[in-house]
Amino acid sequence: MSSRTSIQLEEGCDDDRLELPGQPYALALWNLIIRPPRRRYDLSRLGPTDFRLWSVCVKRVDVNLTNSRGMTLKCSHFLPRGLAEGGSDLEPRPVVIYLHQNASCRLEALNLVPLFLPLGISLFCFDFAGCGESDGEYISLGWFERDDLAECVEYLRKTGKVSAIGLWGRSMGAVTALLHADRDHSIGGMVLDSPFCNLMTLASELAQSEYLAVKVPSWLLSGALAVGRMRIRSLCGFDIEQLTPERHVGDSFIPALFVHGRGDDFIPPHHTEKLFEAYNGDKELEMVDGDHNSPRPNALNRKAVLFFCRAFRCSPTPQAGDDGNLARLLGLDTLGLDGSLDLPHVSRQLVLEAGRQLAIAGSCPRPPAGSSPPATAARPWLGDRQQVFLPFRAEGALQVCDPLAEAGFCICLVPAPSEWGGHSRPPEVLLAYAAADGLHLARASERGREDLAHARAEIDLAVPVLSILELRPSPTRLRLALGTGGLVLEHALREECEPEVFVWLWDSRRGEALFFDCAFMDLMHPLASQTDNHSSVDSEETSSIGTGTADGRSSPPPLSDSGRGAGAVAGGGRRPSTDSGADGAAARQQRRPSAGNSAARTEAQHESSGYCQSQ
Repeated sequence: MSSRTSIQLEEGCDDDRLELPGQPYALALWNLIIRPPRRRYDLSRLGPTDFRLWSVCVKRVDVNLTNSRGMTLKCSHFLPRGLAEGGSDLEPRPVVIYLHQNASCRLEALNLVPLFLPLGISLFCFDFAGCGESDGEYISLGWFERDDLAECVEYLRKTGKVSAIGLWGRSMGAVTALLHADRDHSIGGMVLDSPFCNLMTLASELAQSEYLAVKVPSWLLSGALAVGRMRIRSLCGFDIEQLTPERHVGDSFIPALFVHGRGDDFIPPHHTEKLFEAYNGDKELEMVDGDHNSPRPNALNRKAVLFFCRAFRCSPTPQAGDDGNLARLLGLDTLGLDGSLDLPHVSRQLVLEAGRQLAIAGSCPRPPAGSSPPATAARPWLGDRQQVFLPFRAEGALQVCDPLAEAGFCICLVPAPSEWGGHSRPPEVLLAYAAADGLHLARASERGREDLAHARAEIDLAVPVLSILELRPSPTRLRLALGTGGLVLEHALREECEPEVFVWLWDSRRGEALFFDCAFMDLMHPLASQTDNHSSVDSEETSSIGTGTADGRSSPPPLSDSGRGAGAVAGGGRRPSTDSGADGAAARQQRRPSAGNSAARTEAQHESSGYCQSQ
């Protein structure tokens, strides 16, 4: 086996790289066909296994399939949470299978998640054999890839969760879809981006293109192609003369949208134009600006989604289900939120209102499956809203007065823009609180409280305790502690978050609790420099609990009033009693300070901190 060279990519971690065969790579025509650069990646690039969009909660199901040659295919299926969890009352929904390019992987499909999932259309993507993290050494530009696709189609039909199946392929993926379509007429629709019509024709064009370090002279072309054909047959077991998608389109009747970039010099546009003319099914052609690898315009992606909606005969508006539909809870137009791939346009006030609604709905423990929350459940109390920036520390004194009481912090964070979630992300609301049986961390959702971590201990109900909350970025980590050297709960969040965070004091009102003083400190502030190193979350585990920090040191002592960068006011056992002003103070219309503007950051931190007074 030949040696390999790896090129580290700028984005991602050490496992994100392009893998090249050994030299002389650039001199071999067959490498452009069967062994282009291989995209390796860390699995964390796929994002969390469950996350929220404005109109739906998404669950990612990873599966390993075995193709007809005995190779493992790495696959991911993004579904609405209710469908993924197997609700018996939910009907199967359409699915689109994304088929990536020759030097790519399933990461290519992630930006389509926020376009399809709100419509109730799931998205399935996988690494072809010889690509990404799947098994295999070589690719075949569609010849064997159609068998990989057939394995995925068979798997999806056996799950009972999908109805119509659509194919969205680009380059090699588009050729794979065409080669599969004439043998599976049950496919609902296809988007075919930049396919070639004949591999020998393409090989002849590549041999005299800039993609080879040394162009093949025209008088040597036939000999070079013959050598390449024999080499590919010996390595991969297929004949490039037989890879002719133009011979398959005459037997295909599936609705198809053909797409090609006007500036494509790798597979020239005349390939797609020839296929479009010969195609027998309902067809559309869309020429776009850009070359072979250019990101496609947002307008084209939306047009492709609407094309699938017509092919599947389903509504192009978001589903009306209540499970995970935060936008429906707020009475918002979900199409303008989840369906946007442009600049974010979600206001701070909308994020705060969504966070408040989640805090109220998620403060109740989740009811058993199939039942609804009790109508008489107590409405939680939220103190004044505090605007802070990562990293920060909050210190407050509280007393849990009876065994049912739960009190602490309600934290509203906004996940950072991502490929799988888009730009306009809904907030994530966490409840970090103390109870008689220890420290708890939970996620607030419209279905109730979802427990994340629990540090067990018996808390004295007769005396106040010091509660310390810390949040730090990169990765976003939360630390909740009681007293000095006491109980500690640590947890790594599933996604990176924006630096701006909103915090409330919180009481579930299931029992009696008292709040005393509370102060916030910017951990990038000079006053925090001496204690910052002693309170970091060093654990690499998703969550950990104990009686000290991960390296064995005890928690830092509480800061004096002079050391609380933003100041604090002492109070004498304030007890939440009414629902008035439960959403805290009005939103402060204040620009977020940039990371390099320490003066603006300090001013914003000073304005929003201080005593969290109850109503």
